[in-house]
Amino acid sequence: MIVGAGIGGLSAHLAFAGVGFEVAHYERRSELGPAGAGIFIWPDGVKVLRTLGLGERLAAIGNRPDFLVMRGPDGRPLSELPLKEIWDRSGAPGYVVSRTNLQDLLLDAVGPGRLQLGMRCIGLDQSDTEVIVHFDGGLEAIGDLAVGADGIHSAVRSVVAPDVEPSYAGIASWVGIVPNDGVQPEDTVVEYLGEGKRFGLLPLSNNRVYFNFAAAWDRGRPRPATGWSGFLERLFAGWPPQVPAVLRRLEGREPIHLEICDLPHLDRWSSVRVALLGDAAHATTPTVGQGACQALEDVDVLVRCLQSDPADVDGALRRYESERKGRAEEIVAFSRRGLERLHARDESIYGETYRAIHASSAPRTAMTIEGWLARGPNG
Repeated sequence: MIVGAGIGGLSAHLAFAGVGFEVAHYERRSELGPAGAGIFIWPDGVKVLRTLGLGERLAAIGNRPDFLVMRGPDGRPLSELPLKEIWDRSGAPGYVVSRTNLQDLLLDAVGPGRLQLGMRCIGLDQSDTEVIVHFDGGLEAIGDLAVGADGIHSAVRSVVAPDVEPSYAGIASWVGIVPNDGVQPEDTVVEYLGEGKRFGLLPLSNNRVYFNFAAAWDRGRPRPATGWSGFLERLFAGWPPQVPAVLRRLEGREPIHLEICDLPHLDRWSSVRVALLGDAAHATTPTVGQGACQALEDVDVLVRCLQSDPADVDGALRRYESERKGRAEEIVAFSRRGLERLHARDESIYGETYRAIHASSAPRTAMTIEGWLARGPNG
Protein backbone atom coordinates (compact mmCIF):
# COMPACT_ATOMS: atom_id res chain seq x y z
CA MET A 1 0.00 0.00 0.00
CA ILE A 2 1.36 3.40 -1.02
CA VAL A 3 0.12 6.59 0.63
CA GLY A 4 0.82 9.71 -1.42
CA ALA A 5 0.91 10.30 -5.17
CA GLY A 6 3.73 12.75 -5.75
CA ILE A 7 6.83 11.94 -7.77
CA GLY A 8 8.07 9.41 -5.20
CA GLY A 9 4.71 7.70 -4.72
CA LEU A 10 3.90 7.36 -8.42
CA SER A 11 7.42 6.13 -9.19
CA ALA A 12 7.17 3.60 -6.34
CA HIS A 13 3.88 2.32 -7.79
CA LEU A 14 5.52 1.74 -11.17
CA ALA A 15 8.57 0.09 -9.64
CA PHE A 16 6.66 -2.27 -7.33
CA ALA A 17 4.12 -3.23 -10.00
CA GLY A 18 6.94 -3.72 -12.50
CA VAL A 19 8.48 -6.54 -10.46
CA GLY A 20 5.20 -8.25 -9.65
CA PHE A 21 3.99 -6.76 -6.37
CA GLU A 22 0.27 -6.08 -5.96
CA VAL A 23 -0.12 -2.34 -5.31
CA ALA A 24 -2.95 -0.37 -3.70
CA HIS A 25 -2.42 3.38 -3.91
CA TYR A 26 -4.10 6.15 -1.92
CA GLU A 27 -3.95 9.94 -2.25
CA ARG A 28 -5.59 12.54 -0.01
CA ARG A 29 -6.33 14.99 -2.86
CA SER A 30 -9.61 14.52 -4.70
CA GLU A 31 -7.90 15.29 -8.02
CA LEU A 32 -4.33 15.61 -9.26
CA GLY A 33 -4.20 19.08 -10.74
CA PRO A 34 -1.27 21.34 -11.65
CA ALA A 35 1.77 20.52 -9.50
CA GLY A 36 3.86 23.58 -8.71
CA ALA A 37 6.43 25.02 -11.12
CA GLY A 38 9.63 23.36 -12.36
CA ILE A 39 12.15 20.81 -11.20
CA PHE A 40 15.70 19.74 -12.09
CA ILE A 41 16.20 15.98 -12.50
CA TRP A 42 19.92 15.18 -12.25
CA PRO A 43 21.46 12.05 -13.83
CA ASP A 44 20.95 9.94 -10.69
CA GLY A 45 17.20 10.53 -10.92
CA VAL A 46 17.16 10.13 -14.70
CA LYS A 47 18.77 6.69 -14.38
CA VAL A 48 15.98 5.54 -12.05
CA LEU A 49 13.31 6.80 -14.43
CA ARG A 50 15.07 4.96 -17.25
CA THR A 51 14.86 1.69 -15.29
CA LEU A 52 11.11 2.31 -15.10
CA GLY A 53 10.97 2.52 -18.90
CA LEU A 54 10.39 6.28 -18.97
CA GLY A 55 13.67 7.52 -20.43
CA GLU A 56 12.39 8.50 -23.86
CA ARG A 57 9.23 10.09 -22.50
CA LEU A 58 11.26 12.10 -19.98
CA ALA A 59 13.54 13.34 -22.75
CA ALA A 60 10.46 14.40 -24.73
CA ILE A 61 9.08 16.62 -21.95
CA GLY A 62 12.38 17.89 -20.53
CA ASN A 63 14.98 20.44 -21.55
CA ARG A 64 18.62 19.37 -21.35
CA PRO A 65 20.81 22.37 -20.43
CA ASP A 66 24.51 22.45 -21.32
CA PHE A 67 25.68 25.15 -18.89
CA LEU A 68 25.00 26.42 -15.37
CA VAL A 69 26.11 30.03 -14.95
CA MET A 70 26.19 32.01 -11.71
CA ARG A 71 26.27 35.80 -11.80
CA GLY A 72 26.18 38.70 -9.40
CA PRO A 73 23.17 41.05 -9.30
CA ASP A 74 25.05 43.37 -11.66
CA GLY A 75 25.38 40.56 -14.19
CA ARG A 76 29.10 39.94 -13.69
CA PRO A 77 30.04 36.23 -13.92
CA LEU A 78 30.86 34.33 -10.73
CA SER A 79 31.25 30.85 -12.21
CA GLU A 80 30.30 28.67 -15.16
CA LEU A 81 29.79 24.94 -14.94
CA PRO A 82 29.90 22.80 -18.12
CA LEU A 83 26.89 20.59 -17.50
CA LYS A 84 27.21 18.80 -20.85
CA GLU A 85 30.57 17.40 -19.76
CA ILE A 86 29.02 16.17 -16.50
CA TRP A 87 26.20 14.50 -18.45
CA ASP A 88 28.67 12.81 -20.81
CA ARG A 89 30.79 11.42 -17.98
CA SER A 90 27.80 10.43 -15.83
CA GLY A 91 26.17 8.23 -18.44
CA ALA A 92 22.90 10.20 -18.42
CA PRO A 93 21.87 13.82 -18.91
CA GLY A 94 19.97 16.06 -16.54
CA TYR A 95 16.65 17.66 -17.45
CA VAL A 96 14.66 20.68 -16.36
CA VAL A 97 10.98 19.70 -16.44
CA SER A 98 7.65 21.12 -15.44
CA ARG A 99 6.39 19.37 -12.30
CA THR A 100 2.95 19.12 -13.87
CA ASN A 101 4.38 17.50 -17.03
CA LEU A 102 6.35 15.00 -14.94
CA GLN A 103 3.34 14.21 -12.78
CA ASP A 104 1.22 13.65 -15.89
CA LEU A 105 3.89 11.37 -17.37
CA LEU A 106 4.03 9.24 -14.22
CA LEU A 107 0.26 9.21 -13.77
CA ASP A 108 -0.25 8.07 -17.35
CA ALA A 109 2.28 5.27 -16.85
CA VAL A 110 0.59 4.12 -13.63
CA GLY A 111 -2.93 4.48 -15.01
CA PRO A 112 -5.20 7.07 -13.34
CA GLY A 113 -7.75 4.38 -12.49
CA ARG A 114 -5.23 2.66 -10.22
CA LEU A 115 -5.27 5.54 -7.72
CA GLN A 116 -7.87 5.95 -5.00
CA LEU A 117 -8.28 9.69 -4.56
CA GLY A 118 -9.80 11.63 -1.68
CA MET A 119 -8.30 9.19 0.84
CA ARG A 120 -6.76 11.17 3.71
CA CYS A 121 -4.66 8.97 5.97
CA ILE A 122 -5.33 9.63 9.67
CA GLY A 123 -3.34 6.79 11.25
CA LEU A 124 -1.97 3.27 11.03
CA ASP A 125 -1.93 0.09 13.11
CA GLN A 126 0.43 -2.78 12.48
CA SER A 127 1.44 -6.22 13.68
CA ASP A 128 4.18 -8.65 12.68
CA THR A 129 2.04 -9.87 9.79
CA GLU A 130 0.02 -6.92 8.47
CA VAL A 131 -0.55 -3.18 8.54
CA ILE A 132 -3.87 -1.32 8.59
CA VAL A 133 -4.11 2.20 7.16
CA HIS A 134 -7.00 4.28 8.51
CA PHE A 135 -8.59 7.00 6.41
CA ASP A 136 -10.91 9.88 7.12
CA GLY A 137 -14.54 8.78 7.11
CA GLY A 138 -13.90 5.44 8.80
CA LEU A 139 -12.41 3.67 5.79
CA GLU A 140 -9.40 1.40 6.15
CA ALA A 141 -7.08 -0.74 4.04
CA ILE A 142 -5.07 -3.81 5.02
CA GLY A 143 -1.83 -4.98 3.45
CA ASP A 144 1.62 -6.47 3.96
CA LEU A 145 3.49 -3.15 3.81
CA ALA A 146 2.62 0.55 3.94
CA VAL A 147 4.89 3.02 2.15
CA GLY A 148 4.61 6.63 3.27
CA ALA A 149 5.27 8.82 0.24
CA ASP A 150 3.03 11.58 1.56
CA GLY A 151 5.48 14.45 1.76
CA ILE A 152 7.04 16.63 4.41
CA HIS A 153 3.80 16.76 6.45
CA SER A 154 3.46 12.97 6.28
CA ALA A 155 0.70 11.29 8.26
CA VAL A 156 2.45 7.93 7.87
CA ARG A 157 5.57 9.32 9.58
CA SER A 158 3.65 9.49 12.87
CA VAL A 159 4.15 5.72 13.21
CA VAL A 160 7.90 5.81 12.55
CA ALA A 161 8.93 9.15 14.06
CA PRO A 162 5.97 10.63 15.95
CA ASP A 163 7.78 13.63 17.44
CA VAL A 164 9.53 14.93 14.30
CA GLU A 165 8.21 18.13 12.77
CA PRO A 166 9.42 20.13 9.73
CA SER A 167 12.07 22.75 10.49
CA TYR A 168 11.71 26.21 8.97
CA ALA A 169 14.83 27.17 7.02
CA GLY A 170 14.43 30.94 7.29
CA ILE A 171 13.77 31.72 3.63
CA ALA A 172 10.89 32.00 1.22
CA SER A 173 10.78 31.22 -2.49
CA TRP A 174 8.54 32.59 -5.20
CA VAL A 175 8.33 30.35 -8.25
CA GLY A 176 6.47 30.04 -11.52
CA ILE A 177 6.60 29.38 -15.26
CA VAL A 178 6.36 32.04 -17.98
CA PRO A 179 6.90 32.14 -21.77
CA ASN A 180 10.55 32.05 -22.79
CA ASP A 181 10.38 34.47 -25.70
CA GLY A 182 14.01 35.48 -25.48
CA VAL A 183 14.19 35.74 -21.68
CA GLN A 184 16.90 33.07 -21.31
CA PRO A 185 18.92 30.92 -23.77
CA GLU A 186 17.52 27.39 -23.80
CA ASP A 187 20.88 25.73 -23.21
CA THR A 188 21.82 27.70 -20.08
CA VAL A 189 20.57 27.69 -16.50
CA VAL A 190 21.47 30.94 -14.74
CA GLU A 191 21.44 31.96 -11.09
CA TYR A 192 21.95 35.54 -9.93
CA LEU A 193 23.30 35.78 -6.37
CA GLY A 194 23.64 38.90 -4.27
CA GLU A 195 22.64 40.67 -1.04
CA GLY A 196 21.61 37.33 0.49
CA LYS A 197 19.06 36.82 -2.28
CA ARG A 198 18.82 34.58 -5.34
CA PHE A 199 17.05 34.71 -8.71
CA GLY A 200 17.20 31.73 -11.05
CA LEU A 201 16.05 30.99 -14.59
CA LEU A 202 15.79 27.37 -15.77
CA PRO A 203 14.60 26.99 -19.37
CA LEU A 204 11.95 24.35 -20.00
CA SER A 205 10.81 22.69 -23.21
CA ASN A 206 8.24 24.31 -25.48
CA ASN A 207 9.52 27.87 -25.09
CA ARG A 208 8.89 28.20 -21.35
CA VAL A 209 11.14 29.14 -18.47
CA TYR A 210 10.89 28.19 -14.81
CA PHE A 211 11.88 31.04 -12.49
CA ASN A 212 12.60 31.17 -8.79
CA PHE A 213 13.26 34.02 -6.41
CA ALA A 214 14.53 33.38 -2.88
CA ALA A 215 15.35 35.59 0.11
CA ALA A 216 15.54 35.49 3.90
CA TRP A 217 12.02 35.64 5.30
CA ASP A 218 10.27 35.81 8.66
CA ARG A 219 7.78 32.98 8.72
CA GLY A 220 4.16 33.95 8.59
CA ARG A 221 4.63 37.43 7.13
CA PRO A 222 1.45 38.33 5.26
CA ARG A 223 1.18 38.84 1.53
CA PRO A 224 1.69 42.52 0.67
CA ALA A 225 -1.44 44.42 -0.31
CA THR A 226 0.12 45.13 -3.71
CA GLY A 227 0.73 41.42 -4.37
CA TRP A 228 3.86 39.31 -4.70
CA SER A 229 4.90 40.58 -8.11
CA GLY A 230 5.13 44.17 -6.98
CA PHE A 231 6.91 43.09 -3.83
CA LEU A 232 9.51 41.14 -5.81
CA GLU A 233 10.05 44.00 -8.24
CA ARG A 234 10.94 46.21 -5.26
CA LEU A 235 12.98 43.54 -3.46
CA PHE A 236 15.07 42.87 -6.58
CA ALA A 237 15.22 46.47 -7.84
CA GLY A 238 18.40 47.16 -9.77
CA TRP A 239 18.97 43.51 -10.63
CA PRO A 240 19.28 42.36 -14.28
CA PRO A 241 16.42 43.19 -16.68
CA GLN A 242 15.30 39.55 -16.64
CA VAL A 243 13.66 40.23 -13.24
CA PRO A 244 11.04 42.71 -14.46
CA ALA A 245 10.80 40.79 -17.74
CA VAL A 246 9.74 37.63 -15.91
CA LEU A 247 7.30 39.47 -13.66
CA ARG A 248 5.67 41.19 -16.65
CA ARG A 249 5.17 37.83 -18.33
CA LEU A 250 3.04 36.66 -15.42
CA GLU A 251 0.37 38.97 -16.88
CA GLY A 252 -1.41 39.51 -13.59
CA ARG A 253 -0.94 36.00 -12.23
CA GLU A 254 0.85 35.65 -8.92
CA PRO A 255 3.98 33.52 -8.41
CA ILE A 256 3.70 30.59 -6.00
CA HIS A 257 4.93 31.62 -2.55
CA LEU A 258 6.68 28.93 -0.48
CA GLU A 259 8.10 29.14 3.03
CA ILE A 260 10.95 26.64 2.85
CA CYS A 261 11.29 23.83 5.39
CA ASP A 262 13.28 20.62 5.69
CA LEU A 263 13.23 17.70 8.10
CA PRO A 264 15.62 17.11 10.98
CA HIS A 265 17.35 13.76 11.40
CA LEU A 266 15.06 10.74 11.86
CA ASP A 267 16.37 7.85 13.94
CA ARG A 268 14.51 5.40 11.71
CA TRP A 269 12.85 5.43 8.32
CA SER A 270 10.81 2.30 9.00
CA SER A 271 8.99 0.39 11.69
CA VAL A 272 8.00 -3.28 11.32
CA ARG A 273 5.81 -3.01 8.18
CA VAL A 274 5.83 0.73 7.52
CA ALA A 275 8.49 2.52 5.44
CA LEU A 276 9.02 6.14 4.50
CA LEU A 277 10.47 7.53 1.30
CA GLY A 278 11.13 10.93 -0.24
CA ASP A 279 10.11 14.07 1.63
CA ALA A 280 8.31 12.01 4.27
CA ALA A 281 11.75 10.74 5.36
CA HIS A 282 14.25 13.42 4.36
CA ALA A 283 12.67 16.59 2.99
CA THR A 284 15.44 18.95 1.92
CA THR A 285 15.81 22.59 0.98
CA PRO A 286 16.07 23.21 -2.77
CA THR A 287 19.66 24.52 -2.72
CA VAL A 288 21.22 21.63 -4.65
CA GLY A 289 18.13 20.46 -6.54
CA GLN A 290 18.22 16.89 -5.24
CA GLY A 291 14.80 16.50 -3.58
CA ALA A 292 13.07 14.53 -6.32
CA CYS A 293 16.23 12.64 -7.22
CA GLN A 294 16.64 11.39 -3.65
CA ALA A 295 13.04 10.19 -3.65
CA LEU A 296 13.72 8.31 -6.89
CA GLU A 297 16.85 6.75 -5.39
CA ASP A 298 14.72 5.65 -2.41
CA VAL A 299 12.28 3.94 -4.76
CA ASP A 300 15.03 2.08 -6.59
CA VAL A 301 16.65 0.76 -3.40
CA LEU A 302 13.44 0.00 -1.47
CA VAL A 303 11.96 -2.08 -4.27
CA ARG A 304 15.21 -3.92 -4.87
CA CYS A 305 15.57 -4.78 -1.16
CA LEU A 306 12.00 -6.11 -0.92
CA GLN A 307 12.26 -7.99 -4.20
CA SER A 308 15.37 -9.83 -3.01
CA ASP A 309 13.48 -11.43 -0.08
CA PRO A 310 9.77 -10.54 0.00
CA ALA A 311 9.13 -12.77 3.02
CA ASP A 312 11.60 -10.89 5.22
CA VAL A 313 10.03 -7.42 5.28
CA ASP A 314 11.84 -6.31 8.42
CA GLY A 315 15.23 -7.35 7.03
CA ALA A 316 14.51 -5.67 3.69
CA LEU A 317 13.61 -2.41 5.40
CA ARG A 318 16.78 -2.51 7.48
CA ARG A 319 18.83 -2.97 4.31
CA TYR A 320 16.95 -0.09 2.67
CA GLU A 321 17.80 2.22 5.55
CA SER A 322 21.41 1.06 5.64
CA GLU A 323 21.90 1.83 1.96
CA ARG A 324 19.94 5.06 1.69
CA LYS A 325 19.75 6.90 5.01
CA GLY A 326 23.30 8.22 5.28
CA ARG A 327 23.46 9.50 1.70
CA ALA A 328 20.10 11.26 1.81
CA GLU A 329 20.74 12.88 5.18
CA GLU A 330 24.17 14.07 4.01
CA ILE A 331 22.47 15.87 1.13
CA VAL A 332 19.84 17.40 3.46
CA ALA A 333 22.58 18.74 5.74
CA PHE A 334 24.73 20.01 2.85
CA SER A 335 21.77 21.74 1.24
CA ARG A 336 20.76 23.41 4.52
CA ARG A 337 24.31 24.69 5.13
CA GLY A 338 24.46 26.10 1.62
CA LEU A 339 21.10 27.81 2.00
CA GLU A 340 22.08 29.38 5.32
CA ARG A 341 25.21 30.86 3.75
CA LEU A 342 23.66 32.01 0.49
CA HIS A 343 20.72 33.64 2.26
CA ALA A 344 22.43 34.88 5.41
CA ARG A 345 21.33 38.26 6.72
CA ASP A 346 24.97 39.01 7.60
CA GLU A 347 26.88 40.49 4.66
CA SER A 348 30.16 39.01 5.87
CA ILE A 349 28.71 35.49 5.55
CA TYR A 350 27.03 35.75 2.17
CA GLY A 351 29.88 37.86 0.81
CA GLU A 352 32.40 35.18 1.74
CA THR A 353 30.18 32.59 0.06
CA TYR A 354 30.03 34.54 -3.20
CA ARG A 355 33.80 35.03 -3.17
CA ALA A 356 34.28 31.29 -2.69
CA ILE A 357 32.02 30.56 -5.65
CA HIS A 358 33.93 33.04 -7.79
CA ALA A 359 37.27 31.50 -6.79
CA SER A 360 36.12 27.93 -7.32
CA SER A 361 37.53 25.79 -10.12
CA ALA A 362 34.93 24.58 -12.61
CA PRO A 363 36.73 21.23 -13.19
CA ARG A 364 36.99 20.63 -9.44
CA THR A 365 33.32 21.52 -8.91
CA ALA A 366 32.33 19.20 -11.77
CA MET A 367 34.36 16.36 -10.24
CA THR A 368 32.62 16.90 -6.89
CA ILE A 369 29.18 16.76 -8.50
CA GLU A 370 30.10 13.69 -10.52
CA GLY A 371 31.32 12.03 -7.35
CA TRP A 372 28.05 12.33 -5.50
CA LEU A 373 26.07 11.42 -8.62
CA ALA A 374 28.15 8.23 -8.96
CA ARG A 375 27.23 7.21 -5.43
CA GLY A 376 23.61 6.78 -6.47
CA PRO A 377 22.17 3.25 -6.73
CA ASN A 378 22.75 3.08 -10.49
CA GLY A 379 26.25 4.55 -10.49
